[in-house]
Amino acid sequence: MSRSARYKNESVENVFQEAERNLLAAFAKSSKTIHTGIKGNSRAQSVADFLAMRLPSKYGVRCNAEIVDYQDLHSRETDIVIFDKVRNAVLSDNPLWLPAESLLGCVEVKSILTKAHLSKSYIAAKKINLLKPFKRSFTLAEHRSDVSSLTSKVRNTKQPLSPFRCFRTIFAFNSDLKGKDWLMKEWNRVRAVAETEECEPSLIDRILVLGRGMIYPPKHGGTDDFATDSLLRRWFIDLANILERENSRRPPLDWQTYTQKHIRGWKHLS
Repeated sequence: MSRSARYKNESVENVFQEAERNLLAAFAKSSKTIHTGIKGNSRAQSVADFLAMRLPSKYGVRCNAEIVDYQDLHSRETDIVIFDKVRNAVLSDNPLWLPAESLLGCVEVKSILTKAHLSKSYIAAKKINLLKPFKRSFTLAEHRSDVSSLTSKVRNTKQPLSPFRCFRTIFAFNSDLKGKDWLMKEWNRVRAVAETEECEPSLIDRILVLGRGMIYPPKHGGTDDFATDSLLRRWFIDLANILERENSRRPPLDWQTYTQKHIRGWKHLS
């Protein structure tokens, strides 16, 4: 049986249309701020608030975080991270560090999507791929064509362990590309950037540009059709579904992973 509704739900559609108007209003308000750092933080926070309000309460949504693994490898600063706050916690509040084992989703928030922003996002995705949650590999791709090469690097196991999934997305308020054929031009730019950075376009799951369209890099597809469905709603549903699926297969964080196996100076007291 199909999981999708047979008829368009006008009530839910109106909710997401209102949410999109509120996000765009917050974007316009932040434009009055001169300081670029404050401006960027405000826009990321507006998206984080949108997610925190609609995702189940078990999920934590935090801004401006680095991801850390047991090897002490760090990602770049990520605009928004999503994790299960009931079973897991952050390593540090200031600066904000999240264990790689806890990371379920990342959102990069861009005011105006540019080629430079795409390059930074793909470079950041590659850095996250180097992390080892639960001493396994991380994959950000929906289509795991690289699973065999990633899992072959896992040591001390009889069978390769499948990598963990992390939903990676870009949320942009606009794009610097213009014209009616925006979707194809944006996709061509995504492919060119991925080729330059020597990675697959599928390292990023979704690229949403409010009021313009959404690209699905793993499927080499996209849409700019707003008549049948809110793309903000479609983006949110994709994110929420993958969070639930991935979270169900994740064990809670074992803090022992982040401590030394033997305590130095340990003495037996008789």
